[in-house]
Amino acid sequence: MFLLYRNQGKRHYGLHPIAPYPRRVWEFQIIMSGRCSMVIRENDVTKEECMLGPVLIITGPECAHGWSGRPKDVCNVMVFHFDEADFLLRSLVGQRGYRWARFSSLEFSILQSLYDRCDEVRKTVGTSPPEAKKRAGFFAPRIYGIVAMELTLLFLKHIPKIELGSIQNFSEMKVAEALAWYEYNLGGSPNISDVAQAVHLSPTHLRRLFHKIRGASPRKLFKNIQFERVKWLMRDPAMTLERIAENSGFGSGSAFSRAFTLEFGMTPKAYRTGNMGRITE
Repeated sequence: MFLLYRNQGKRHYGLHPIAPYPRRVWEFQIIMSGRCSMVIRENDVTKEECMLGPVLIITGPECAHGWSGRPKDVCNVMVFHFDEADFLLRSLVGQRGYRWARFSSLEFSILQSLYDRCDEVRKTVGTSPPEAKKRAGFFAPRIYGIVAMELTLLFLKHIPKIELGSIQNFSEMKVAEALAWYEYNLGGSPNISDVAQAVHLSPTHLRRLFHKIRGASPRKLFKNIQFERVKWLMRDPAMTLERIAENSGFGSGSAFSRAFTLEFGMTPKAYRTGNMGRITE
């Protein structure tokens, strides 16, 4: 999953309307405050729907839509474009091509932190998707995937539960939420109890879901996330092993070295030396 575009700021869609057209991407258009109109074109018929913030609008790739409003309408927006979307989100959008949900102003800080997280990655890997993908390896797309999942979960939180489908879908969503939260907070060395509390489940229930959905324990999957982070950070020669340990949730350099050696059969230093040419290419 890759972030193709993001932006935020004040919009005067009434004075500067955007004609409806299909974006070919999955768009999260968030009206933080203010008012505008969403313009939908379907089967050569155009209609407008008033949007009063805070509201989160999801549109699929084939949804021909634009933005308009009254001359005095002003709104503050945050926009994300992704190349893919979660299966549950796709099912909710359906043939209609779009869906919106109101959310709380108390969630503004969450949205801003997700936007800033993408901004940090963009500064590192650039803005051209093909080149950015090449330079970023697997780590940056995972960060974008986490942000997309967090946005999806925030959206689903405000959808009636009866529409979320089967228990299996809900379980998959909770496991995905747990993994996303763990990776986002990896530097703080969260444990299973921390993750369970964050996704509003008991540790025992969360463990059962992990085994049911992923066929593995939370500990195993959390460890995989840690070592994926480690491999990415080792690409940077300026990153000391102590900093890598700190940013990967190992707590200390000695704990990191022991865990790494047990996992790969060699010390982090030996691994880095033997793979440096391939890591930095």
